[in-house]
Amino acid sequence: MLSPLDADLVRRDPALPGLAIVLDPEAFVGALRCSLPDIDLGASCISYVKYKPGTNCLVGYRLIVAGIVIDVYAKAYGANASKKLQKAHEQPGQPGALGQGRIPLDDYQIVVSAFPNDAKVRGLPILAAVEPRLNLLHKLLPDRPHLLLGTIQTMVYKPERRYVARLLNEDRAEVVLKLYTQPGYSEVVQRHQKLYESRSPLRLTSWLGASDSHAALAFEWLPGRLLSEAILHPQFDARAVVTVGAAIAQLHAQTPEGLPHLTRENEVNTLVSEAYTVGLVCPHLAQRAEALARRLAAHLADRPPAYRLIHGDFHARQVLLSGDTAAILDLDRAVYADPVIDLGLFAAHLEREVIRGNLPPNRVEPLVQALLKGYAAVTDQPATDEIQLYTAIELLRLAPRFFRYREPDWPERIEASLGRVETILALSHGL
Repeated sequence: MLSPLDADLVRRDPALPGLAIVLDPEAFVGALRCSLPDIDLGASCISYVKYKPGTNCLVGYRLIVAGIVIDVYAKAYGANASKKLQKAHEQPGQPGALGQGRIPLDDYQIVVSAFPNDAKVRGLPILAAVEPRLNLLHKLLPDRPHLLLGTIQTMVYKPERRYVARLLNEDRAEVVLKLYTQPGYSEVVQRHQKLYESRSPLRLTSWLGASDSHAALAFEWLPGRLLSEAILHPQFDARAVVTVGAAIAQLHAQTPEGLPHLTRENEVNTLVSEAYTVGLVCPHLAQRAEALARRLAAHLADRPPAYRLIHGDFHARQVLLSGDTAAILDLDRAVYADPVIDLGLFAAHLEREVIRGNLPPNRVEPLVQALLKGYAAVTDQPATDEIQLYTAIELLRLAPRFFRYREPDWPERIEASLGRVETILALSHGL
């Protein structure tokens, strides 16, 4: 059954007749059963939502089929539905747990794709076919023949965006595999062709191979403990984050050529867009989110341009602790921009863990201060008001993710994010 906010969203977007189905797990399974009466379908839950008002809505699902959990995604279309449905009928995809790989639900203008079928990450089906998979792995890992028959375990799958898995040999992970859309691959491969250096205490993973035709990359697996897991332990010593601060400072100090630049205008546009999304999914918060975005955008506009190498998606899940080193993972979004973005984003993710109820509020400040202490040991530390500004900016930008990943009580968590942004601004000097 749709929540009141979901029902209101459906009411406001009649251009997508299947929106009420894809946002409701029970209705989705019911519609799928009508098309697949011989398939043993169980419960389902939403893992990801990508919504473009009036155009389409993609919803990732974990679906139980004959007692086994599989990944599927349903995409509801608007005016362009006829072409998409026809294509699904003509190209049913690689067969799997649902029989055919793509199932058109004509009455609702929905196409359902079962893993490994993906309309945009087109290299995925290769991983499920023995000979093509061997050929791909040989191309990616010519010097590691012992891994060609290894086991592939999914780590992250965002339909029509990116697939990340680990390749194991005798239960020991040795390689990370990433498959992208073709446009996404073209952007990412340019970043990974740059020369990044591991500089103590910073560790970076090695790029092992690439396949342009399959939009695939392979990276060395790095050992260590995820910081995102470590900080949730009540006995975690925040002083360990000093090493992380020094590591991100060492990354910021590097100067690879040819990376894109993130301008202040880009920053403002992204901020305004995410604030709009908040209002779209939570209309009662629209004015509040818009007012915060305007206020933060004004501060951004007053800041001079700053261009240094940044990670672009820096948070505790991107960090592995091992001894006196810190590995920083996933440079897919590396750009030249204001380095305070990374520091504020790290703090904003900690604030999100508080909102989720995973981290006590009094743990945030010691963790942030430890990060800044390590950072200051390598390079100049930004002013406190700069850190607070970007913490507020990134927390507002992250707010719609509670909806996108369908977290429990996502409307309340979005509202709590706005409240925390307001508090940070109220307590900040100079903001």
